[in-house]
Amino acid sequence: MGMSVSLLLVAATSLVLFFSLKRIPEGQAYTVHRFGRYVRTLESGLHWIVPVIERIAHRVSLTGRALKLEPQTLGESGGGGLRVRATIWYQVLDPARIDAEFDHLDELVIGESIRALKRIGDGEAIIGSSLNAAFKNEANAELASHGVMITRFKLHADPPTNH
Repeated sequence: MGMSVSLLLVAATSLVLFFSLKRIPEGQAYTVHRFGRYVRTLESGLHWIVPVIERIAHRVSLTGRALKLEPQTLGESGGGGLRVRATIWYQVLDPARIDAEFDHLDELVIGESIRALKRIGDGEAIIGSSLNAAFKNEANAELASHGVMITRFKLHADPPTNH
């Protein structure tokens, strides 16, 4: 009887240790929560977590994502404006900073991108690479505080509309 209890104890301990070991793939980071609060970020490799007390909250890709930005009108004063649409590639640089907003990360990037375009001002005065540079600087200034960076984007501008 003592042997079966020992065997059961070894088996239970082995299972706990097995489920405590997490392998994080290259290009990813996992955020760990303890009792619902962020405690640390696990980079690629093998890591231990405390079972029952800690859990993996988010699996964050560090390789980047692409989003489509619907057409926006810049410089609407005077009845006309420059219509721009974009494809935006972004990357999470700091998973710990984005953890609280991870569930709506795409919406955050799109919202900051739209606000950046609106802050640029009169789109007719900014064309070509100047529009791209202004957009990237403006959007990344806000997104940096969230641990995110726009790495690449392709802005398409339609001619101004006149009514």
